[in-house]
Amino acid sequence: MSLPREHSQENLSIAYISAVAAKAGFMCFRPQDYGTDIEVGIVEQIGNNRIDTGYRLCIQAKASHNFTTSDPDNCIVYDLDVKNYNSLIMENRGIPAILVLYCMPSNDDDWLSVHDNCTTLKYCGYWMSLRGKPESTNSSTQRIKIPKEQMFTDLTLTSIMERIKNGEAL
Repeated sequence: MSLPREHSQENLSIAYISAVAAKAGFMCFRPQDYGTDIEVGIVEQIGNNRIDTGYRLCIQAKASHNFTTSDPDNCIVYDLDVKNYNSLIMENRGIPAILVLYCMPSNDDDWLSVHDNCTTLKYCGYWMSLRGKPESTNSSTQRIKIPKEQMFTDLTLTSIMERIKNGEAL
């Protein structure tokens, strides 16, 4: 038995996000899927206890080998499902939300390699806030461009979470 390819890709994107969050020292939650695949939260040490602060980031996780790189503006170009796009543009949202696109090789044998001295997920993820973008009137997909400098790393996630904690828009 095997999962459909898309489900394997989704699982690897969640693993990538979880690994980045773990390295940055944040906790992850798997909510019911209402447009969010994973949530990241801040825990703080108070005395001998760790306390959930309630600060959260909702992440719509996507994984694909169907992306291109645009040379003149140094962006990742991806066609996002309109349903996902329109849910991520919402401005009236209690918890901020972003898209993380995990870009992966086209050959599934290259996605993950596990050895006794290292585990490697090929390529990386990029993040984007679509909050406040215009609603798409397209029937199936909306083309987006994610600047390559918005690589989803432990340092960028820490910066995003600090912005959330300070009440700043993403």
